Amino acid sequence: MRPSKLPSDAELLKREAAGLSHAEIAAEFGVTRQAVTKRFNLMEKYARQEYREVTNVLPWDLAQHSDKDGLKNSEAFTGLRAYVRQRMGGEVSPRSELALRTFWNHLESGEVLTLDPVQGARWVRRDPERDDDLVIRWPDDVDQDERTDVFRFSPAQGEATPE
Repeated sequence: MRPSKLPSDAELLKREAAGLSHAEIAAEFGVTRQAVTKRFNLMEKYARQEYREVTNVLPWDLAQHSDKDGLKNSEAFTGLRAYVRQRMGGEVSPRSELALRTFWNHLESGEVLTLDPVQGARWVRRDPERDDDLVIRWPDDVDQDERTDVFRFSPAQGEATPE
């Protein structure tokens, strides 16, 4: 592995705070703009707080999923994040409204979202014994705890979804 031409994270943050763009920082150190952006992404500099709050209540370890980027960008997962954000009292972005409506349609048709290690997020038929009133299929190897309440489904909630 080649040593990085970029300085420490602290130095990068100082340059950005001074008003330098990623392209300007890249030129200063003889690297691509993409290399600078990648470093900021690794620092989670631009990770939205509400996204992190939602991710922290999920019963799945997304970091270990083989296609975590594809998973996070899927409509099913976007709908789940919007559902959870709404349940936690947050706002649903206009960009997520369609995914939330689609998410509700699946719930109302008797499906729950599950995370498959190979197929990713997918809809499966609700099993009343196993799924109870949850909107997701809770993993067998994860204990249900206070987070579980965020994933409870009530058909009346669907009336509050965006039109």
